[in-house]
Amino acid sequence: MERIDASQAGLAGFGPGLNAGAGADASAGMRGMLNQQQVVVDTADSVLTDAAEEISLHHSEKAETKHTAERKKELARPLALMSAEAIEAYVNAAEGNDGPEKLVALAKRMLAGQGDPARLARESFDNPGSQYLALQYALGQGQREGAAADVLERLQEALEDLEMSHGPRIRADINTIGAAAEEAGAPAEVARFQQAYADVVLGAATLNQTLQLVVERFGEQDFTRGLQRLTRALGQDLAAERPSAEPARLQSLVQDIYHLGVAATVLEGCQSLLSGLAARHDLNANPGAVALMKELVAVSAENWLSPTRFSSLSESYGAREVAAQIAFIGGVKSLLHEMPPQVFNDGEQRFSVFNAVQEALDVAIDREEY
Repeated sequence: MERIDASQAGLAGFGPGLNAGAGADASAGMRGMLNQQQVVVDTADSVLTDAAEEISLHHSEKAETKHTAERKKELARPLALMSAEAIEAYVNAAEGNDGPEKLVALAKRMLAGQGDPARLARESFDNPGSQYLALQYALGQGQREGAAADVLERLQEALEDLEMSHGPRIRADINTIGAAAEEAGAPAEVARFQQAYADVVLGAATLNQTLQLVVERFGEQDFTRGLQRLTRALGQDLAAERPSAEPARLQSLVQDIYHLGVAATVLEGCQSLLSGLAARHDLNANPGAVALMKELVAVSAENWLSPTRFSSLSESYGAREVAAQIAFIGGVKSLLHEMPPQVFNDGEQRFSVFNAVQEALDVAIDREEY
């Protein structure tokens, strides 16, 4: 199995232990090497525009020169063996300061034949990426120390099995550890970001589903910073030797995240609407702005929508009096018009949503007149 350094493993620019000083100046951006070319994802406020353009242009040119079958073949081959230093740095970021110590102790048990390597890895680490690198760490150490052939074979088989069952997720975690760890105060936060990234890249099929995931994971925090972090992670993934998914898929997601930048305004509008209703109509703001945003995203994907959907939504926020209901539905109408058009299924469905909310507003106004 070929040995590669940290930059080849898609970890270029990530913290101490891999490239010292690379993360010292956040304004310098996240950097990676691809075919001897540097890919830079800006970390400034313009990241959702600049990164989308830069990443897409670079990789669209690359895609034209590489056949689809060749890319699929690359995705199928096993990950090369990373250096011990790179593995220790990853585990330190993903698992906390005691991660490297656990890594050393685990390798000793594996090389001593004290149980099934895959089981030992699962018992020590919850994350498939950390499990995989723990197995690599033990295999590399065993090769250097001349461990028994049967021990090395069991480690190799465990690596192949884990790659077969969790390959894309493992690559996603390893490639994007820089973005995952940049604002994390604890391993649990790193894990949450890694899960969110994997759900977006490997799970969500449509822009609407992506927005649902992003609102759920980052809506309670700084939504825009969450989008920027995802954009940086996509840039790191694309710049890696082994991306977690087809480059075309990742490029498409860069553009999706750019479009979702508009949704930050909608979330702020949800907060303003609820605070205004609470002040003017003495309404409880629960379930909250994030829950309202998720409802609006869900509505944006519904093909058959009744006006009663909006009157029921207003009542769930306590807007039962006519004046409060008019204010609520009118605010929702404005917010839906601000939603990125790409979130809707198509133009016809988008207008059907607008018609339904307008009908609900008309019904509420008629009630007030009588």
